[in-house]
Amino acid sequence: MKKVSSCKFNIDTASVEIKYTDGSQISIYTPGLDAEICPTIPMQTEIDWLIYNEPMTYANLVFSGELEQYARDMEGTHGLED
Repeated sequence: MKKVSSCKFNIDTASVEIKYTDGSQISIYTPGLDAEICPTIPMQTEIDWLIYNEPMTYANLVFSGELEQYARDMEGTHGLED
């Protein structure tokens, strides 16, 4: 299994970028993915909060296919001011 060396949101590319210790990298283009799974503003707010505050959690939810369920479960937890 590869080990993650860094995970961050790159605002210039609107992507969560994951770099591994072996030099490989994965980028998740967030607007395209989020538009598919977030039908409400509160759900989008939860996803945006994750992207900015916990990008590795966001990536793990994307890879596991659980991002939409997370957004539904957490809907309304974080406001726009958080």
